[in-house]
Amino acid sequence: MKLAYVTSAYNETLNLEELHRRCRLAWQSLAKDVKSETGQELGFQMVIADNYSSDDSLATLQRIIAGDPDVIGIANAANYGPEASVANALQHARDCDLVVVLCSDLQDPPELSLAMVRRLLQEERTDAVLAIKRSSAGGPLLRMARRGYYRVLGISSRLQLVPSGFHGFGCYRSEVVDEVLRYWEESAGLNLRMCMVNACQSPTRIEYRQADRTRGDSSYRGPAYVLEATKALLSADAAASRLALSIGSAGMAVAMVVGVVLLVNYFSGNSQYQGGVPTVMGLVLMSFGIQMLMFAVMSRQIESLRMSGFRPRVRSRLIQVSRGQDG
Repeated sequence: MKLAYVTSAYNETLNLEELHRRCRLAWQSLAKDVKSETGQELGFQMVIADNYSSDDSLATLQRIIAGDPDVIGIANAANYGPEASVANALQHARDCDLVVVLCSDLQDPPELSLAMVRRLLQEERTDAVLAIKRSSAGGPLLRMARRGYYRVLGISSRLQLVPSGFHGFGCYRSEVVDEVLRYWEESAGLNLRMCMVNACQSPTRIEYRQADRTRGDSSYRGPAYVLEATKALLSADAAASRLALSIGSAGMAVAMVVGVVLLVNYFSGNSQYQGGVPTVMGLVLMSFGIQMLMFAVMSRQIESLRMSGFRPRVRSRLIQVSRGQDG
């Protein structure tokens, strides 16, 4: 058996070595348990993709690779964003039996992988363990914004709903990883966390509290965070069609309510309208409702056509370092 830890890094030079150390310690504990319980060896692999960092992350990654031959380093040719970078990194872990996906900023505790892996080893029918943030770091306004974002993102998936508080952190069997990559490659509207949720057939969930960031700067701060969230929502596979359907449904409901009120006032004698005016207004409202319905249907069809697009390919190279004779 082989266990892989997969992550993407952008300006995380202060966190990468600590992340590698903690992942190694978690694996050592798991390897002992697997050896004593099943007699099997548990191999280790770690895939770290540097997403064109502007700090010393690439040099730090080269040091890690020089000291640990089980670490695969990837240098992206540009900053493709965390999701595309992680999806590309997953390609190098497809031969592993279990894959842990986590952020490189240490806010996703590597130690939680112990409970995830043990659960998958004990429950053969479970194909993934999804980590759900019970509470996240940051101030009250930021936490409220995150909850709202996760909720809206969850309902914008045309297939399975994305759990609120899930951002990809979890442990997945190899067949799930293959399905994640298939979804990612064949659909233009599913973001990575949607691919992960939809690729699972019988997942289980585990809650955790997100740790505060103590070192390094977040990739998303202020306007950049809002921009990235907006892009994710607008590119969701069902966001546009469901928004259009909501607008159309609301427009039809308003038209019906206003029409009924006008008719009731007219027949009860409380209306000051002259003859024929209610009829004209009713026709206008009916036309408005039909237009809203057509708007929703056409938007849904356009969204289906948009789903046939293609994602840009991530250009990257494997990092090669020279090791001594004892390396």
